[in-house]
Parts: sequence; C-alpha cells; structure tokens
Amino acid sequence: MRVLFATWAWSTHFYPMVPLAWACRAEGHDVRVASQPELAATIRATGLPAVSVGRDVDAAGLYRTKVHPMMDYGADDGLTAGERAARDRERHLTALALYVEIMEAMAADLLEFARAWRPDAVVYDPMTWAAPLAAQELGVPAVRNLFGPDIGYWFRPEGEGVLDPLMAALGTREPNTVGDLTVDPCPPALQNDAPLNRCRFRYVPFSGLSEVPPRMHEQPSRPRICLTWGTSTDRLTGRESFLPGDVTGAVASVGAEADAEVVLAITARQRSLLPELPDTVRVIESVPLDALLPTCDLVVHQGGGGTTLTAAKYGVAQLHLPQLPDQMINSRHLAATGAGMLLRSDEASPDAVRDCVRRLFDKGSSYRDAAAALAADVAAQPPLSTVVDEIVRLAA
Repeated sequence: MRVLFATWAWSTHFYPMVPLAWACRAEGHDVRVASQPELAATIRATGLPAVSVGRDVDAAGLYRTKVHPMMDYGADDGLTAGERAARDRERHLTALALYVEIMEAMAADLLEFARAWRPDAVVYDPMTWAAPLAAQELGVPAVRNLFGPDIGYWFRPEGEGVLDPLMAALGTREPNTVGDLTVDPCPPALQNDAPLNRCRFRYVPFSGLSEVPPRMHEQPSRPRICLTWGTSTDRLTGRESFLPGDVTGAVASVGAEADAEVVLAITARQRSLLPELPDTVRVIESVPLDALLPTCDLVVHQGGGGTTLTAAKYGVAQLHLPQLPDQMINSRHLAATGAGMLLRSDEASPDAVRDCVRRLFDKGSSYRDAAAALAADVAAQPPLSTVVDEIVRLAA
C-alpha cells in the first residue's frame, strides 16, 4: 500500500504524524511526506522521504499581523451579543483566510504529485486542506491525523465561500476537510465529542531529533517543576509573549518555598528571548519532553497540544497559561478533567500564578489524582498498529 502524508510547513503539526508514518513503514507500506519546501529538511531529518510541493508562505508573519491582533481572552469585553457575534465572525474568516492561502500554495503541486504517485490513502494534518482535496480527486480515503483536542472539526472552510475561487481555478469541487477517518491520539477524557468515524490510538510523543542528557531519566532528589513555552508561540505572537510578565519568578518563588527544583526547558533558538532569571532556575536546551516530564511533579506551560498530551501520558499535573486560540481550547479541556488549571492572559498575575502552582504542587491535591487517572486513560488506548490496520481496511 502507498500512503501519502501531507502537512503544511509547521513542524509542530508535522511531528504528531511521524509515529504513524513510521508505523506504516514498519508494516511494509510505502510512505511519502509532502509539504512546502521550507519543511523538507525537517522531514528528511526524521528519516522519512520528503516531497516538496508548492511554495512557502510566511504563515507566522501573516498570523502576527492579521490574526493575532484580533484575539483577546478578556472575561468581559462589554460587547452586546450581536456585536460579539459579528466580531467572532470576522475573527473566524480572517483565520480561515490564512489556511486558504496555504492551501492555494500547495494544491496544484500536491494534486500533480498525487496523480503521478497514486497513493492508496492520504493522511493529513487537520489544517492542510489541500490533502483531502487530493484524496477526493483520486477517490482514495482521506485520513485526518489529530494532535490534541479537535479544533479542526469546528474550524472548517466548507460552506463559507472562501474556497470558491480556488475550486474554480482547479476545476473541482470543495472537499470534505474532515475526511473519511479521523485518527485520534487524544484520550477520551480530554477530547470533545463530534460525530466522526474515529480511530483512537495511544499517544506517542515525538519532537524531532534530540539528545537526552546523561542521567536525565533518574528521579531527582528533590521535587521538580518544569516550565516550558513550546516552540511556536513566540513565532506567532512576537517575543513579548514568551514567558510574559513575571511567570518565571512566580514559579521560582514557589519552588524555593517547597525546596523544589525549577527547570526551564527551551530550544536553542529561544535562549535570546529569556528574561533575567532567578539563580535558582536551571535552564536546559532541546531536551525532549518525554525524557524530562516523567521526572517532574508539575509542568507550567502555554497549553500547546504536544506538551499537554505528553504531560497527560506521564501523569503530570499542569498549569496552562494560553496565548493562542487552540491553546485556550486545550486548556479548557485539560481543566475540565481536573488534571490541571487554566489562567487566561488577563488573569496571570504573579500572585495568581503562585497560588495555582502551590495548589497544583500540593502532594495531597485532587489534581495529582486526576493527572494519574488521565495517564491511565492514555495508556488504555490501542496501539498505533490499530490505525495502520484501519487505513489498510479503508484503502481496500
């Protein structure tokens, strides 16, 4: 069987697909990964065969200048219901336009490659709408690969008219962006309900090429708090949103009270973004979270899907400080499980952060019990081989 994986050029949307791509290869299936040229080196670094399609789009720049300025998370913005609906509609269409531009950049080349290679199934990131279009044109299954709570089911271009010019130019019809099958690594307790053909699997963390420092696997002599900020937020919103306010100082002060180690996990690129740090904070670069989080008692982060699911897998309580719409959704779902807490950007004062960290860090707290229950939920899901079998069945 030939399986075409497709994603736009954003590594944190591609990485959640890598375990499934390798599971397909391990079963003997042919795999190709198609994306914009910017992602080609990242794909090759995972050992998967890359196919460059279309042109690059400055998605981060477009998000910073067009989408992010429209977003806020105030508890009461003073608008009437009608005004709020109009504002939300404008936000929705502006965000859709970004992914439509990515689709326009990829669609023609992706269709050309797919028609030549003739895959038996197309697996895609939920925001890569050129992929279900290719599957539709070839008459093969379109398999949507989630990476957390299902944002894409509600954030779709169908029926909005935004795809009409592109469909006319390509001489085709609008695709069903939900596809024929949704493969889902998110444990049921953390996922929203939607009427889908769904195949669940046990979450497998992957964050790219990495090296685990010696002895990282050993449990520390003191309790450990991890503070991390993902790899995308500062690119999408600007450096001012990287560890906003005095988050690090607030976490460090609780660590000092509890005689706990505070570890700040960053990428090498983020070193230049760091504010002045307390001496008690240990900075580590490019350590995979699936090596670090099993040694931690609490993780404070921005609410990204990868960090949320990795912490859930290892039963670590979480404090979310979301900066982006998808992070807000992840955070609300996590808080609803009882395995963590959420502070909106307008709520995240140093005092509020300290209070939440103290409550989550309490060994007798219900949050730790809920985090352990969420880890059991993750562990109870079927292995990736189940997904491969289902794709084979659909393709047949």
